[in-house]
Amino acid sequence: MTVFYEARDENLFIGPMTRYPYPLHIHELVELACVLRGEVTMQIDGRVYTLLPGDIAVVFPLIPHSFDRLSPDTVGLAAFFLADTIPQLTPALLNALPESPVLRSEAVNAEARLAVDRLARIPEGEASPSRMAYLHLLVANALSEMHLRPIATYGEQGLAYRIFKYISDHACEAITLDNTARGLGISASHLSHLFSQRFHINFRRFVNAIRIDRAKLLMRDPRMTLTSICYSCGYGNIRTFRRAFLRETGMLPSEYCQKQRGTEDPCRAALPE
Repeated sequence: MTVFYEARDENLFIGPMTRYPYPLHIHELVELACVLRGEVTMQIDGRVYTLLPGDIAVVFPLIPHSFDRLSPDTVGLAAFFLADTIPQLTPALLNALPESPVLRSEAVNAEARLAVDRLARIPEGEASPSRMAYLHLLVANALSEMHLRPIATYGEQGLAYRIFKYISDHACEAITLDNTARGLGISASHLSHLFSQRFHINFRRFVNAIRIDRAKLLMRDPRMTLTSICYSCGYGNIRTFRRAFLRETGMLPSEYCQKQRGTEDPCRAALPE
């Protein structure tokens, strides 16, 4: 598989599901895809699933997935959120995986169907206090119908998750292929083989993608200068940060920062271009 790390601008989204194919990717959010009409073919962690009306897919954090085919009449509900958005469910979402990530229509209970219906009726972007209540209801009921097992019991499949999780947790430190392998208890050659032969991505590029995602979030804080953001995200010097940011986003850090804050501010002067 060739997988890329997707940096999302928001940590909570509830709205229409994509109607177009989307390539294999991972992100640090939980993702729900609820099909209301049409037919959707997804790949989730190396397996292909066809979702029909009433089916729900729950993609756990850092699990590779893609939308490979969607029928022209597809309508659905999507939700993205951090695992700790619902504290009562955080341990399950971070420490376990379902035997199957797809809950078929006949296994979706009445409360989950009600939650999907209510969430689909609330206009996207509306600050309705009931949104989080219905999201909690939907996720709790979906997980209750899935067979969850500890990640450690999944062998090589679990190892892929552990790799992505370890890098996500340590990306802003002095991380290398060698110390990542030691942290995971595997050989550096095995880790290198997984990145080149299974993930088809470059280890350093993957780390940079996560770092730049963190940098973009920090740019929302008006107290942060680009210099402090650079070092907070694990870069040893400004020049390297600038090159990495430009490669990942197509923009200079100062340009992106100004766009986020909507004004000229001290962050621009803090990072010479």
